[in-house]
Amino acid sequence: MSRGRKVIASPEDEGYASRYSEEFTKESFRELHRLAFWARSMGPAFYLIGGWAAWRFHQGLGRRDIDVVFMDRQIGDAFLGSYCVQNGYELHGNMLCKRFKKRVVVGDMTVYVEIDAAAMAERCQFKRDRNKRLPYSLMRNHSLAWDIRGESVLTPTSELLLLQKVKALSDRTWELEHEVLSPLDSAYIMSKIWKDRYDISSLAPLVGDWGRSGGLRRRAGAGSWWKRPWGGSGCRRAEDARQTVDSLGIELPRPIDADRVVT
Repeated sequence: MSRGRKVIASPEDEGYASRYSEEFTKESFRELHRLAFWARSMGPAFYLIGGWAAWRFHQGLGRRDIDVVFMDRQIGDAFLGSYCVQNGYELHGNMLCKRFKKRVVVGDMTVYVEIDAAAMAERCQFKRDRNKRLPYSLMRNHSLAWDIRGESVLTPTSELLLLQKVKALSDRTWELEHEVLSPLDSAYIMSKIWKDRYDISSLAPLVGDWGRSGGLRRRAGAGSWWKRPWGGSGCRRAEDARQTVDSLGIELPRPIDADRVVT
C-alpha cells in the first residue's frame, strides 16, 4: 500500500483519524488486493466504491471496510460466500445487506476487516426522501479501471464518487437523527460521518468536471439534493456544486469556476 500526497487531519480530529491509521488500513488493503485476485481468477468482476475508491484519488487516509458492487446479486453472493469461507471471514447482516467480517491482529490490537456487498440493480434511495435515488447502474458508463498491484478493479469516476459520498453522508446523518441507536452504534455512525466528510473534502479539489456531477445528478432522478443536500432548487451552475459542499461545513482547498454551465 503506497501513498501519494499526505492529507493531514486537524488536531481535533485525531480521535477519528487514528482509526484509519495505516497500520490498520494496510490489512484491509491486502484483503482488497486478494479479493481482486480472486475475482480475476475465478469470480465475477466487481465495482469498488466507498472509502477505498476515494483513496484511489486522494491517497490520504485509507479504509478498514471494503465496499463492492456486483452486476448480479446471486452470482456475487455465491462468489463472496466461497471467497469468505476460504479466507477466514464470517457472515453478518441479512439478505438485503450482507457483510463479511475477518478478525485481524495488529500488534496487540484486534481489528476487523469488513466486506460490504451490494448489487447493481439496487435503487439506492435517499433515506431523507425515498423519491430521490442515486443508482449504482450509473457506474456502467461512469467508471475507471484501477490497477492494484497487478490486479484491476473498476471504481466510479471522481464526479460520480463525490455524489455517492454526499449521499452516504446524507443517509448516515439521517440515521443519527431519526433511528433509535445504542451508544456504540451512534459512535460508529459518527466515525463514518467524519470519514465521509474527510473523503468529500479530499475529493472536491480533484473533481475534473463539476458540471458532469450536476448532469449525473439530474439523470439519476436525484432531484434537487445536489444544490442543498436536503432540498432547494435544481443545480444550474458550478457554483451550486460549491454550495453543496459548503453547506456541509467543508472548506474547499481551491475555488470552483462558477461560470461553467452544467451540461
